[in-house]
Amino acid sequence: MIRRNIAVESHLIDDLLDLTRISKGKLELELVTLDAHAQVCNVVEMCRAEAEAKKIRLQVNLRATDHHIAADEARFQQIIWNLLKNAFKFSRQAGKVMISSTNESPQQLTISVQDAGIGIAPDVMERMFDPFEQGERSLKERFGGLGLGLAICKSLTQAHGASLIAKSDGINRGATFSLTIRTVSPAQNAAGSKRQPQLSARTFRILLVDDHADTCAALQKLLEARGHKVTATHDMHSALDTAGRDHFDLIISDVGLPDGNGTELMKRLGVASRIRGIAISGFGSNADREKSLAAGFSEHLVKPITMERLEVAIQTVLTS
Repeated sequence: MIRRNIAVESHLIDDLLDLTRISKGKLELELVTLDAHAQVCNVVEMCRAEAEAKKIRLQVNLRATDHHIAADEARFQQIIWNLLKNAFKFSRQAGKVMISSTNESPQQLTISVQDAGIGIAPDVMERMFDPFEQGERSLKERFGGLGLGLAICKSLTQAHGASLIAKSDGINRGATFSLTIRTVSPAQNAAGSKRQPQLSARTFRILLVDDHADTCAALQKLLEARGHKVTATHDMHSALDTAGRDHFDLIISDVGLPDGNGTELMKRLGVASRIRGIAISGFGSNADREKSLAAGFSEHLVKPITMERLEVAIQTVLTS
């Protein structure tokens, strides 16, 4: 229970960091041409385990014919991720969630996430995207969290020049969140275009350490799709135990762990082996990067990260 609470607190800190960056105007977007449908499918696969755990039927209905956009890949995925997680959170056991796409107007793509959950009261609707808003106190106690996910979604959407609206017929009548963004002409080899995952130039044995079980499972699946052999652990103790029994080329570790931290883990592993490391953190100042490098990590990546960015780091660290 203590370990779970620490993991939840770590996730809340990540949300607060994102909200702080946005409010201070420090959010930088790297706009590229994306196939929005492929991006949605990637996020759906990352979230599928959570839906299955709650016996939620997750339907995907992508009907839009014009679905290329100019967006920051990691941040766009973050918007879709948060909308799906929100739908799962407020859906009942064995419920249904649907994500769909349409072109309701020329050069406009609308992606909607619809659930049949607890719904939204009319008096809450107008402040639905305010930070720390989660409706009644009883909902906060029942579902947890600080109510930052939708505020982050709204801010990231606005940063892309897009819109995000919520609709609900009231309590116990579900809710629909719709993101509308301008489309662009598809670029050749657009990021996230529908294709099979590329096998890496070289594949490696990787020890993955992340206390967020669903994030860890999704990342493990994506790394394995590229040919890597991945062993996942969720805390420092189990990572040390696993590293002591098996050989790994690389450790990819979140800096924040429930029973220690990634820098301490890297220092201890570095004494016993020559394993290389990549740190993943919500903090990206020069001091944070220097601390990771001093501990023995070869790279320090700041959340959110894309699979492509992580793969480049893996190849750079292990082939340089």
